[in-house]
Amino acid sequence: MKRIAIVLIALAAMALPACQKTAQTGCLSFSLKEGEVADVQTKGNVSDYATVPSEGDFTLTVKNGSAIVWSGLLSTWNVTDQLAAGKYTVEAVYGSVEDEGYAKPCFAGSADVTVVGGQNTSVTIPVSLGNAIVRISCTDEFKSYYTSYSFTVTTGAGNVFENVTDAIFMDAYKFTLNGTFTTQNGKNVTMAPKSWNVDAATCYNVVFDATNVGNVTVSISFDDTVQTVEFEQDLNE
Repeated sequence: MKRIAIVLIALAAMALPACQKTAQTGCLSFSLKEGEVADVQTKGNVSDYATVPSEGDFTLTVKNGSAIVWSGLLSTWNVTDQLAAGKYTVEAVYGSVEDEGYAKPCFAGSADVTVVGGQNTSVTIPVSLGNAIVRISCTDEFKSYYTSYSFTVTTGAGNVFENVTDAIFMDAYKFTLNGTFTTQNGKNVTMAPKSWNVDAATCYNVVFDATNVGNVTVSISFDDTVQTVEFEQDLNE
């Protein structure tokens, strides 16, 4: 799984309002490391399929055990806030895997940090893409055999996307694909539904190709692995 990092940095005291820390309290100062979100690689940049979040878009939650000490947009964190010395878990979240659809990435991650009394503390949160991405494309050979085509994707959660043309961000479980095509001779062809399991932080490229007359090949590619599915159809009918 590819990861990105939000780097939470203790900023220089002269650049920030003074933290009135004591031996029993300390402060956390946050800064999102520029460019990291845009550099996420999931068989293609997330930025190829959606607008990547800025630091102000992330929700930051600071927990002490199960108790939530603070929660809000990262941009609203007050650098002068004091936290009691001790152990905390810091979470950064953008979006939700349950909100499936076009241009809907979800990033999430957490890290443990110990606030030391009388000090500013820094922490790095590794954040990964929580969704899977599914995109569909057709080769020129496929387009030359079929005058029109339409694809329907159903996610494991039951959300249905018809006439799919863009990448879909979905919960990392599975998806089902079916399609209808029209041949050069005007015959309608239906592809029986086919399902695949998917993982988070992975982009699945579904490529339709007509390599041989009478056969349509569906390739599912990820990294160096390609899964091929063929179904027979006489394109000359």
